[in-house]
Amino acid sequence: MSLNKRSIAFTSVISYTLATYVLVAPAFTVNQFTLPQWLSFLIVSIPFGGRVIGSLLYQRLVSIFGSRLTYLISIIALGLFSLGSSINVLGLLIPLRLLVGIAFGIATSLAVEQAMRSGNKIIIALTMSGWAFGWIMGAFSYLTLQNWSLIAISGIITIPFSLLYKGLLNFKVEEDKFSLPSVSSILIFFFSFEPAFALQLAPSIVEDEGGISWLILGYIVSIPMYILMPTISRFLGETRTAIIYTSVSAISGVLFFITSLPYILVIFTAFGLGMNAIAPRLASVYGATARSIGIALNTAALGGVVVPVVASLNIKIIASLFTAISMVILLVMAVRKRNAIYVEVS
Repeated sequence: MSLNKRSIAFTSVISYTLATYVLVAPAFTVNQFTLPQWLSFLIVSIPFGGRVIGSLLYQRLVSIFGSRLTYLISIIALGLFSLGSSINVLGLLIPLRLLVGIAFGIATSLAVEQAMRSGNKIIIALTMSGWAFGWIMGAFSYLTLQNWSLIAISGIITIPFSLLYKGLLNFKVEEDKFSLPSVSSILIFFFSFEPAFALQLAPSIVEDEGGISWLILGYIVSIPMYILMPTISRFLGETRTAIIYTSVSAISGVLFFITSLPYILVIFTAFGLGMNAIAPRLASVYGATARSIGIALNTAALGGVVVPVVASLNIKIIASLFTAISMVILLVMAVRKRNAIYVEVS
């Protein structure tokens, strides 16, 4: 990998990782809010709604400021909004968490577009693995700091990383070149991200059983799964690989939500997140471009609000059904386009 591609990979992964950390950290402290369960999960998941706004603002910002300054703005904003949300006042916490989601949508749209522009499948997979890295950071901060306010304050770690802006691709587009993704590409991200949405419920399920370490292990194992999925498909074929990943994700997800056994969580996390490696390329087959893929990704993230809040009403039944149905639909969509999924991005 050339020096330029290493720089692209590093800044893309860092951007996605830091944004994810600030976004998901509350999932580990949801039981500390002393609120009705649905409201606690709303605090955790409300940034997923902000992601849509952020991805739409991203195209506007990049047309005005260019990619490097847009990165600088979004990464600094993430740190400041995280710091502000350390004030545990419900009237402030929800709007601040929404702003975190907006900054996340901007930062990750930039990271994914840069990765897609690189034309390198490993960089794309590594960028998407930033979601796993961010969760691992969140888990370790919870084990170290324990308290939501302290974890929120730790989000200012994003600000020093804003200095990496010079390592980004420097691109800028004309203001009138606004691009929207197809509905099908949004659905690809929605169904492939469903395990990630459902995993917001996991910390509260396994916390009392000391299962946070199992969750960390699952995210660690998922990182090579992101990278290995395209390679595995070359040996087994796209259809067989898709069948294996979706089947294992569906079965392990249902078993985890029914039994709450933390070691099953490792399997569900690894395979459920591993599928995200092909989501950008599959979405591009269904009509998303490098410019619009951030909107597709972050619009699909509205499921991150709906899935945990609705599933928290009856985790065993609703979360299990969400997971199983999503995996079946994703498999059907992947198989329909199996001949184009792994075509080299040029």
